[in-house]
Amino acid sequence: MRVLLAEDDSISRLILENHLKNWGYEVISAQNGSQAWEILCSQHPQLVIIDWVMPEIDGLELCKKIRSTPAGRYTYLIFLTSKTQNQDIVTALDAGADDYLSKPFDKEVLKSRLAVGARTVDYEDQLIKSEERYRRITDSITDYIFSVVISQGRAAEFVHNDAAIAVTGYSWQELVNDPSLWLEMIHNDDRQKVSDYLDRCTRGEKVESFEYRIIRKDMALRWVKSTIVQHFNRNGQITSYDCLLQDITERKNAEIEMKIAREKAEDAQTKLEKLNLQLETTYKKLMETAHSAGMAEVAAEVLHNVGNALNSINVSAATVIEKLSKSEIENLTKLAELLCKHSVAGADGLGDFLKNDPQGKHIPTYLSELSKHLTAQQKETVERLDAIIKNVNQVRDVVRMQQSYTGIEKRRDCVMLNELIENAIEINNAGLQRQAVEVIREYDDIGSILIDRQRCLQTLVNLIDNAEYSLSKSDNQPKILKIRTLKTAGAKLRIEVCDNGVGIAPAELNSIFDRGYTTKQAGHGFGLHSSLLAVKDMQGLLLAQSDGIGKGATFILELPLRKAEVANGKCN
Repeated sequence: MRVLLAEDDSISRLILENHLKNWGYEVISAQNGSQAWEILCSQHPQLVIIDWVMPEIDGLELCKKIRSTPAGRYTYLIFLTSKTQNQDIVTALDAGADDYLSKPFDKEVLKSRLAVGARTVDYEDQLIKSEERYRRITDSITDYIFSVVISQGRAAEFVHNDAAIAVTGYSWQELVNDPSLWLEMIHNDDRQKVSDYLDRCTRGEKVESFEYRIIRKDMALRWVKSTIVQHFNRNGQITSYDCLLQDITERKNAEIEMKIAREKAEDAQTKLEKLNLQLETTYKKLMETAHSAGMAEVAAEVLHNVGNALNSINVSAATVIEKLSKSEIENLTKLAELLCKHSVAGADGLGDFLKNDPQGKHIPTYLSELSKHLTAQQKETVERLDAIIKNVNQVRDVVRMQQSYTGIEKRRDCVMLNELIENAIEINNAGLQRQAVEVIREYDDIGSILIDRQRCLQTLVNLIDNAEYSLSKSDNQPKILKIRTLKTAGAKLRIEVCDNGVGIAPAELNSIFDRGYTTKQAGHGFGLHSSLLAVKDMQGLLLAQSDGIGKGATFILELPLRKAEVANGKCN
């Protein structure tokens, strides 16, 4: 430790320097008060020995200057002087000196007095570090503890701390100056419940943790959780209680969002079950009507297309429910209870837990990963529900398409071809993801075209579904689905759907579009057949190519290229 020695007598200064160095101190010497002050301002030694009588600035004036200057660290001052009067000692101590020795001095006494000074400086440094640590912990937490003193069965005094502003937006001074402010900031719908809760606590009844809403000073709505620790005297009467108030808004919002998502998923599942029943009834009626009208093939085609859409709906709904059932919200609740448990011990207890406890050290990292997990889960749930809606619309459009077989005028819709293909991929997305299929897109700039949107979409859905099935039965890796669009000679539009799946035997290339032909165990042989009929009705061509078993297949869809004129976002 460094010691500043301010002594104008050169012999006394030399003797003292030798003693101090022998005791292990680093010595900085000054010949007068002005030089000592410069050293104090530039090097900040914490132990200072000063003579009273010195030129320029004497020891008493130097002492007063040191004590009148704000400093981050404490300076321990020892007067070593020839002044021996009691009044001189009182004057020096009143000016801010910590100790006083008269010349001539005893070497061992000076050594002990310096040791006391060194210990005092160490204690002061530790105190400053502890206060800084407490301030950092207080600034970093969003919880705070306030205390209530009970007198004659009523709340008589409130004690708040600096963390109050982090949760409520109000400073502790505002809360102390206006005791009614606390109850006024509670949400109207929760105020009576909180009042009853605090009344039970004040009467000494045991109370559990309680969650409610408050309106911060900035008018933001926040959820908080109160955990109360009651204190009783020897007669069993409550004398005070401490309340840990935690901001649990993020947890509550996550719970609410998960509840809404779960309700939506359950509602979608219920609607899906009803839709399945309705479609079974519709299937029976369609088959009866189709047979009587000689149109059994049309009915089978419609139900095949509906079945594809329903399969995608079932997969998406099941995935949503599975994700929600594996939610991390339960672990989040346990984490909140764990933090609450350690927060009751105060800010030092919580800070020590987060810094030193094996469990506490992992909490910040876990919260960061949990936030990413819940965000990704929410995004995936929304995407799955959106896919369900698209597939329900697909069922509706299939029914509309069936009307074209009963003589209703054929449609030509204005569509962006690339967007139509993306819709078909999205409908099959659940199966493609399940099989880890890599989708490669090679789109020409076709733009807007006139085409029967639903028939073309259903044909693409069937072709992609057929490719996904082929890939699922193949051991080839990676599994690749490539979709290519291009313009050909003669005002034709070509769409190629290629896969590296199980392939097609040469002998079967001419029969795969026949009614009833299928390689699927539970298939009906209507998908490719109905697609061929739809393409012919659109004055197009559908054919298949393959180099043989295990070498994948390419389905080629050619349609008349009718460009649409688009003005102000509308087709003309």
